[in-house]
Amino acid sequence: MGLKDYVALMKPRVIWLLVLAAVAGYIFAAAPRINPVIIAELIIVGLLSTGGSAAFNMYYERGVDAMMERTAHRPVPSGRVSPTNALIEAMALSILGFALSYLWLGPWPTLFVALGWFLYAIVYTVLLKCRSWVNILIGGVAGNAALLTGWVVARPIDLEAILLSMAIYLWIPAHIWSLVIRARDDYARTCIKMLPLEMNEERAMMLVSILNVASNIYMLILYLIFMRNPIGLAILIPTIAWSSYYSAKVFVKPDRETFWGMFKASSPVLTVFLVLGMALSIIR
Repeated sequence: MGLKDYVALMKPRVIWLLVLAAVAGYIFAAAPRINPVIIAELIIVGLLSTGGSAAFNMYYERGVDAMMERTAHRPVPSGRVSPTNALIEAMALSILGFALSYLWLGPWPTLFVALGWFLYAIVYTVLLKCRSWVNILIGGVAGNAALLTGWVVARPIDLEAILLSMAIYLWIPAHIWSLVIRARDDYARTCIKMLPLEMNEERAMMLVSILNVASNIYMLILYLIFMRNPIGLAILIPTIAWSSYYSAKVFVKPDRETFWGMFKASSPVLTVFLVLGMALSIIR
């Protein structure tokens, strides 16, 4: 047991995209008047609150994680961190994140911070994950909440904010379900309900591939509407093409390993979209 295990409870490889989304939301709404102090506050609040919800997820799903080869090595099921300590960390990080959000950012951003936490930790993890495959469709609104947290720091939510936040919402199912298909046998040993497990495998592969392309196209459309910079477009299109390549590959030769490539390629698409949007908002 060490510091590394307690950091792992926060799922750092997962939550950084939500933190980036919150910062992006602020820059989209505030540009060109960017306050670096607010960015730092958003990062700290995001790391604490999303890290706390991730640690709660690790605590609550310790039994399920122990059943899966992919997750059995995690700190709680492996015994490196006790369930009690994991829960204490989850609550401490979450409460501190909420408190700092209220003190630094105000009530409206804190409302979205709390909403994102509740949707992921309670609605997705506790109420739906082992009951219905719609878990990801409802819990995925936590992704919208991340971007909207940053946005409301600068100005009220409008149609642009909602449309931009939907890029994260639409990205989540294809991202998660591509992993489910790749690790289908692992998931099938547990109580977890996911759409790809509820249908014929080949049909699931086709559906997730289409969703991945749809998510990519949606981000491209948003870019053309709100950003419209040819240099950025020259960066975004190859990234989208790389991700969409795996979807096209599935239609030629359905294969589980293809979805590992799709899973890994989908995060860079969202990252590039958000980073380009921030950069163009600042230099505009």
